[in-house]
Amino acid sequence: MGIKFANNASALLDGAITNSATSITLDDVSEFPALTVAGNYAFLTLANSAATKIEVIKVTAINTSTKVLTAVRGQDNTSAQAFDNGDICELRLTAGAIDAKLAESADHDGVPMAIALG
Repeated sequence: MGIKFANNASALLDGAITNSATSITLDDVSEFPALTVAGNYAFLTLANSAATKIEVIKVTAINTSTKVLTAVRGQDNTSAQAFDNGDICELRLTAGAIDAKLAESADHDGVPMAIALG
């Protein structure tokens, strides 16, 4: 149980969403990680094409049949915003995702995980 990642996962919104929507339909969910175990989650980023609106969401479930995400909005110091049909949803590396993974590592063995950058 914990945070899940996938390389280069992206899709487009299949319908506009309000800033309070917690169910988000995408055109495809096949690239995103499977969240089949209770407690698994992923941080995804919503953005418009000009990247003038960006929001990080915590996805706690992905229905592969309906392509609907269940999300907690406005994560990682972002605010919940409305987005349009065709705006992008991507799995990007975020500070919140790194913090979550470090916290999970410390929970498992009591020693913080080291990450080497560059």
